[in-house]
Amino acid sequence: MPRIRHDVGVSVPSPTPRRVKAPSWLDLRLVIGVVLVLASVLLGAKVISGANHSFRMLAVTHDLAAGTLLSRADVKTVRVQLPDRGRGVYLSADADAVGKQLNRSLASGELVPVAALGTADALTTVTVPLIAGAAPALAPGQRVEFWLSSKACAAVVLLGDVTVQDVHASTGSSFSGGGGQDVVVSVPPALAGRIVAALSRDGAMIRAGILTGPARAAANDALPDLDACPARPRPS
Repeated sequence: MPRIRHDVGVSVPSPTPRRVKAPSWLDLRLVIGVVLVLASVLLGAKVISGANHSFRMLAVTHDLAAGTLLSRADVKTVRVQLPDRGRGVYLSADADAVGKQLNRSLASGELVPVAALGTADALTTVTVPLIAGAAPALAPGQRVEFWLSSKACAAVVLLGDVTVQDVHASTGSSFSGGGGQDVVVSVPPALAGRIVAALSRDGAMIRAGILTGPARAAANDALPDLDACPARPRPS
């Protein structure tokens, strides 16, 4: 009788499953990533905060020439962003600029530099009457040259370079008449006396022209004598 063979199965042990290791919060790459994210957030917040932080400074309301004595109408308060608040470079809104004299010209809207201001010397304010047609429409801050003419004088330079401080429409005085301009200037006492002497001449008429280019510091140092004015040619 044949023998029945029973094969005995070999039991192969199954491999031990590997335990999944939980990520460590102290993983160096993770720490570096978190630090970079936090740094970028803080930097962005600082930039945004700085962009929204502005300071009140003084700016000029219109073009002003060198020699202008600042008035309240010449300056305004603006908000700007400046490093270190512009300290020592520009005038803050709390500074008192009225009555200070500009030593250089400023364009409309320009901030007022501390270095552009100086203390004015002793000056006398004089009003120069101009008849209609004796000058273009003038405005504060412009530089002008004045000429004198009279019944006996054809024309002579009265002032070579002076800054207009203010302008008023003429009220019809004996000098300017209707439609003219009364121009306010601030000059040294000697030049103020020269203007008064010119206006006292018979038939005196003053004309003005606007100056451009750099201011001429010595323009009023060697003015011609008013008596040296060329005589008007006699009609034939």
